[in-house]
Amino acid sequence: MNKKTLLITLPCYNEEIVIEKTAFQVIDYAREHLKDYAWKILILDNNSKDNTWKIAQSIRDANKGLVILDQVKNPGRGAALRESWGRHPDFDIYAYMDADLATDIKDFAFLVSKVVSGSDFVAGSRYIQYSDVKRSLIRKFLSSVYNVLLRIVLRVNFRDAQCGFKAMSAKLVHNLVPKTKDSGWFWDTELMIIADRLGYKVEEVPVTWREVRDELRQSTVSVRSEVWRNLKNIWTMRKKLQDNDYGA
Repeated sequence: MNKKTLLITLPCYNEEIVIEKTAFQVIDYAREHLKDYAWKILILDNNSKDNTWKIAQSIRDANKGLVILDQVKNPGRGAALRESWGRHPDFDIYAYMDADLATDIKDFAFLVSKVVSGSDFVAGSRYIQYSDVKRSLIRKFLSSVYNVLLRIVLRVNFRDAQCGFKAMSAKLVHNLVPKTKDSGWFWDTELMIIADRLGYKVEEVPVTWREVRDELRQSTVSVRSEVWRNLKNIWTMRKKLQDNDYGA
């Protein structure tokens, strides 16, 4: 019986502090828990200005056949995943996780298994039963408001669009990812909404999530700009759906 092919993507922008540790954690996990899949790990560098790409090359060289590399110059996680996955069209399942592993990787095999059992889009969710989450009050508040606005303004059913821990079927990636417009952090939300509107099976699974940040690894996202950007993106998405830009 042929194994399902699985691409595990680690999008990176200036992640020299964590990428080596993360990559080897994912490799060790995959060797132990993903034996039923023909998997590869893609380190996706989004035009980093530090030593991320150099470190990624050393990881690839130490794990030939298991780790592949890609670089995308256009800024933003959405732009990087859209362009890179288009270059790697031959996988059955596509998944990605944040480079800091804020979501505990122990939940990954379950996430992927849901795609195998028939879901098209499976997202880790911090707001459903059995999730175990610890984060700052301000981040918890902002994320909760964001997801409530999504449900009210865009009438979505899912509860967490922003968790960087997702897996998708090849059908969804090939058909819907090219339809996305956003290049940044809103890309996850946009894709999830399109999938839901077009009748793909969207499912959420509980995760263990910790807001843990290395003192030397500074966030590039300001709270004020994030709030404004999210409000703007929700309004823009509403208009696109009204204009049927996605064929939904």
